[in-house]
Amino acid sequence: MKFFSLGAGELMLILVFAILAVGPKETIRLAGQAREVIGTVQRAFNELSGEVSRMASDVVSSIDETETKK
Repeated sequence: MKFFSLGAGELMLILVFAILAVGPKETIRLAGQAREVIGTVQRAFNELSGEVSRMASDVVSSIDETETKK
């Protein structure tokens, strides 16, 4: 499994360090918050990506219309 270019081994190591540093209950709470933040960032990125794609499509359509008029 890859997540932000990290493999499963790296993610497990991060999880172990998090549990040792802040405790299991706090780690679970922080993981939930991280999941929410990552979801929000992914939705924003998808929205931005879709908007850029629509804008690029509009530009290509405009260029095609201009060239067919010549």
